[in-house]
Amino acid sequence: MMSRFFPTSLLCGLMFLFATTTLFAQKKEATLRVDPVEVQLGEIELRKIDDSTGRVKIAVWNDGTAPLILQNVSGCCGTDIKDYTRAPILPGKEGEIQVYFRVEPKLHAISRTVTILSNDPKNKEVLVPIKGTVVKNKEHGRVAF
Repeated sequence: MMSRFFPTSLLCGLMFLFATTTLFAQKKEATLRVDPVEVQLGEIELRKIDDSTGRVKIAVWNDGTAPLILQNVSGCCGTDIKDYTRAPILPGKEGEIQVYFRVEPKLHAISRTVTILSNDPKNKEVLVPIKGTVVKNKEHGRVAF
């Protein structure tokens, strides 16, 4: 009788342990969120271009339950990543990416992209577009080239 009781008890105990572990265990993952999702520089007047025109900050949030690690941050076409948060970003906390690129003093459309690689299992690679237009001048809401 003892040998029949022991395996049944052990089986019930293992089932209880599995059920409680499954119910209470949450998979810890980092979740990357950027703000803004797309940087809109708008219309920049040619005469107002200066050294700060191509400086952009992108906020990086961790909405997950595990530390977020930015593994690499890069820019395209002469876009320089001056600095970014290299330490793990704890859940609920914010990091930052500092971007710089030269805005040429001529009429043109600005189209750059920042690529963020992280340990977020659902968004390992996030692209942040930077868009704008250099115009001659703005008059009463109209763009004059």
